[in-house]
Amino acid sequence: MKPTIFSLAILLVLMTSCGKQSADYKTLKAQNDSLMNAKLTLQNEVDGYFSAMNEIEQNIEKIKSTQNTITIQPVGQDLNDDVRTKINEDMAYLNDMLQENKEELSKLKTKLKKSGFKSAELESTIARLTKSLDEESQKVADLQTQLAQKDSLIAGLGTTVDNLGKNIENLATENKVKQSKIADQEETIHTAWYVFGTRKELKEQKIITSDGFFSPQRILESDFNKNYFVRIDARNTKSIPLYSTSAKILTNHPKSSYTLEKENGNFILLIVNPDDFWSISKYLVIEVN
Repeated sequence: MKPTIFSLAILLVLMTSCGKQSADYKTLKAQNDSLMNAKLTLQNEVDGYFSAMNEIEQNIEKIKSTQNTITIQPVGQDLNDDVRTKINEDMAYLNDMLQENKEELSKLKTKLKKSGFKSAELESTIARLTKSLDEESQKVADLQTQLAQKDSLIAGLGTTVDNLGKNIENLATENKVKQSKIADQEETIHTAWYVFGTRKELKEQKIITSDGFFSPQRILESDFNKNYFVRIDARNTKSIPLYSTSAKILTNHPKSSYTLEKENGNFILLIVNPDDFWSISKYLVIEVN
């Protein structure tokens, strides 16, 4: 049976309708795929933001934890080399961590601004992390200041100690010089000289002199020979052996301060009170046979 004009018309309408539906489907599917891709891209972007912020937050906790391990000891307590090395390493680590996280946060801010994506939660989190990093940076700066102050004080104390050491050394030297002078003065003060000899020997040395036969003799008045005398320490010399059976003291000494005693037939001068004995004269002249 041949198709009628009516049936052909219906067939034509049906074919046109199916083609139109197919085109609409493709358009809708393309739009849906585009939306899904946009959603996935946005989701990845948001995930990236939160992942970066989580990492920064974890790093801030690491920074805080490291700070808590650093102890600045009082000025009076020196840092040994191992402790100082550890502190320097920790401070370098903190500074590197702070710098890296500040840079990462800055990149995150720039990326969020360029993307056009708006999220109050993201912006609030970024602001909080920025504040935390600033606070930790200040704490690290304070630690560095404390270390610098301690180093400065230690250096100052070291200089003071060096100066004190030099002053003590100078004082010790000065004290030695003074002690030496005092010793010399003491020795000079307590030095005495004595001589004994026959009248002839004493005259030859000009220790005793007279102008004539009837003139009184004078003792130690002219340029006598000082090298003829024996030098002694008046504090320690308590006896002087004279090796003679006769003895006469010619210089002036308090009689109560000495005695002349015989031992084995020879005289010995015994000084019973040295201070009194040498109080009038530091020279002792004795005439013997």
